Amino acid sequence: MPSLYLTTPGTRARLVGAHLEIEIPQASSSTTTSRIVTTRRIPLHEIEYVVVETRAGLSIAAQAELAERSIPVVITRPNGQSIALCLPPSGDLPTRLAQYQRRLDPAFGLQIARLLIEAKIANSRRLLQRLAANRKQPAPPAVDRLEPWRRHALAASNLDSLRGYEGTAAGAYFDGLATFFPPTCPFERRSRRPPHNPANALLSLAYSLLVHETTTALHLRGLDPGLGFLHEPAPHRPSLALDLIEPFRAPVADGLALDLLNHGTLHPEKHFEAAKGGILLNSAGRRRFYTAYERRMDRPFTSELSGERTTLRQEIQQQILDLKRALLTPQSLFQPFIMN
Repeated sequence: MPSLYLTTPGTRARLVGAHLEIEIPQASSSTTTSRIVTTRRIPLHEIEYVVVETRAGLSIAAQAELAERSIPVVITRPNGQSIALCLPPSGDLPTRLAQYQRRLDPAFGLQIARLLIEAKIANSRRLLQRLAANRKQPAPPAVDRLEPWRRHALAASNLDSLRGYEGTAAGAYFDGLATFFPPTCPFERRSRRPPHNPANALLSLAYSLLVHETTTALHLRGLDPGLGFLHEPAPHRPSLALDLIEPFRAPVADGLALDLLNHGTLHPEKHFEAAKGGILLNSAGRRRFYTAYERRMDRPFTSELSGERTTLRQEIQQQILDLKRALLTPQSLFQPFIMN
């Protein structure tokens, strides 16, 4: 169990020896009992990452023990937005100093940003090709439109130009992606805060989980998640994490949203609810979503770059290690994740 999600309202988790004891309230069919409680015990050594929603609870003793074991705890709102990250302080000062020094080199930062956006566009294009092939239909026009923007991104002379190429490519990509969503859950356009339909709700939540995972992994590797190369630093913004998830948006979030809606795992009437002017997953929908997300992140495949068996979760870690080496060793090359 790499990740533990405490998201059902009223859930309580506490430390019992070397375990987390979790009480999960459930609606009861009885007219005399308002609820029943399911209790589970999970060994701490099986947990790598914990997400706690504000409507659930995790005892201070449990948080302290998780921190002692360097197990990240992310506190989120019901829409998946991160509020806080609980981790022990980083002691890897040489890595942070190298990161701050290299951040002052515009050429280095531009090269990292170019590689990330080129990989994002390439992976977006590859996902569209796969979707069309799986349905035995012609690839959407966006596939041809994306290739020039990938080349432009790799040759961008400054960050403003690069962001312009990325934005244009994203518009073309989402036009193509929209054609693969089912008629019962149309995509129409990208909407974020709040998401205005089920498709956007899934994309937003999946992107949030990617940011959570990458932020915690950066902390554990001694890097400062707030100091990015493509995304400008801002208060409470994990800019470097936002940089590094770019190549993973299509294979993780976009592909997952399509699978869940096209295969009927999530239903627009059963698993979503109106909230805060938009549409969010309800409790039952979130449980299904988190299960599917974990399966996707831990599904084995063969890496395009190394030829070895890996997973998307391992590729996030590998991309961070590659960046760390590039920061510490000038002759090291940074290689973003590329889909097969």
